[in-house]
Amino acid sequence: MTSFDLVHEPWIPVIRDGHRTDVSLATAFADAAVIDGLAVDDPLEAVAVLRQVLLPVMLDALGAPRDDDEWAARWETGRFTDGDPISRYLGDHTARFDLFHPTQPFGQVAGLRTGKGETKPISLLIPRLAAGNNVPLFSARTEDDPPALSPARAVRALLAVQCWDTAAIKSGAADDNKVKAGKTTGNPTGPVGQLGVVIPIGLTLFQTLLLNTPILPAGLRQRDAPWWRREPPTGRWASRSAQGLLDLLTWQSRRVRLVLDHGDTAPTVSRVVLTAGDRLVPLPHDLEPHTAWRRVDKPKKEDPPVRPARHQPGRSAWRGLEALLATIPTSGERMTAPSLLTQLGRLRTDDYLADDIPLQVLTVGVSYGNQSAIIEDTMIDGVPLPVAALAGGDSAVRDTILAVVGQAEKLRLAANRLGDDLRAAEHGEKIPWDKGQRLGDTLVHSFTPYVHRLLAGLQRRPDLTEQAEDAWRAIARRLAFAIAEPALAGAGPGTFLGRDPDTPFGPRLATAEASFRRALNDALGRPEDTSTASRPTTGNP
Repeated sequence: MTSFDLVHEPWIPVIRDGHRTDVSLATAFADAAVIDGLAVDDPLEAVAVLRQVLLPVMLDALGAPRDDDEWAARWETGRFTDGDPISRYLGDHTARFDLFHPTQPFGQVAGLRTGKGETKPISLLIPRLAAGNNVPLFSARTEDDPPALSPARAVRALLAVQCWDTAAIKSGAADDNKVKAGKTTGNPTGPVGQLGVVIPIGLTLFQTLLLNTPILPAGLRQRDAPWWRREPPTGRWASRSAQGLLDLLTWQSRRVRLVLDHGDTAPTVSRVVLTAGDRLVPLPHDLEPHTAWRRVDKPKKEDPPVRPARHQPGRSAWRGLEALLATIPTSGERMTAPSLLTQLGRLRTDDYLADDIPLQVLTVGVSYGNQSAIIEDTMIDGVPLPVAALAGGDSAVRDTILAVVGQAEKLRLAANRLGDDLRAAEHGEKIPWDKGQRLGDTLVHSFTPYVHRLLAGLQRRPDLTEQAEDAWRAIARRLAFAIAEPALAGAGPGTFLGRDPDTPFGPRLATAEASFRRALNDALGRPEDTSTASRPTTGNP
């Protein structure tokens, strides 16, 4: 008989001493203070490991902190101590963490089969590989040539599919009374796929786990438990609400069974049975810690008043900082920051956290297509985030960051308008907003390293907001002209008079340039107003 004990076998990818390695569940907690963090070479799997295993194990073993003092006491220890409740917890539940246990395999349904007894390639669990309707453009494999995964890789794919799986038709389990013609329809995507995931990241794995720990004044709900402390699941499923935070984090949105191959050298997994799982109704705004929320104007009676704010493909994380900094509710605010960031802002306001902690925020999301039956894109980005910008009260750091983001958006629109004006002067048509490479998109992309530098500088020196904004304005103006000048210089000779020479203010080269310069001054102020940025300033971030 084959066993793969997740408590003691290495399977969690981490960065340690600057190198990627795999560690066991027990080692991840025992060495959390010296592990840099989770490896995110596959962001979907990294989020799944954090949400589906690490956080619920820690919370179920230690309980959720009930107030800021209790959270801060854990933070100050800097590590999980030897012989702590987590070690005892893993010892008590080791049997439920065996990937190939004969009657209660980890994350699976023992004996799960479809009515016809068929299995599917393991690539069904891995979005970047071809499977069914999901055919990535540059995949080197076909559905007929699935990989053979090691147990460590298979369990990570298993966790990821519970979070991010595509929607639509699924094979029906043999004991599922809702099956019709061997299939179940109307399956939603995995619950995490409906979010714009925001993960606060610390210097160590220990810090990251604490930064992702919600403070619950009433504690965990009485009936709340991760799935491994419940009865082993069957092929049947239900539509229901989450019973608490642990139930939400370990939500079983699919029923799965890994088919083990006993090879000549080591066991592998190349086939899988995957059927419908529990449907989360509705998305729990009061429990979900890892997404921002957007207020819905005039929602339908059956719809919730807020929806998760999802990440947009091709959009850098810093451009969405307005949502991440919405930690102080106001009557006119359309966005609400993730509850974990709101919590960090409160901890900073009450001096439980220092201004200069090097907080990073990881953003992960997926874009579905074809009625959510395929994954079209995976978005991953990270951004330094000054804790001072999250705190309550007047925050010069928050105001500076929001000003930078707002100015960058105005410059993007100005550059796009310049391109449209030049094309109009040449009798051309506007480029549709969702097609082609526009000047504004190129400009915003060039801003990214400088915005990251500004944010990291404000982490170290939150008192230098004026110098930071002056430096940004000077750089933004220079980058804007670096994009605009080649477009102006490359304009055809017909743009000098434009397509309507007799019209005084018709589209032509001069009016396009003048309009662009006015837009720059409106966004950044006149050039002389930012002249101080060219002078060296001690400690300039």
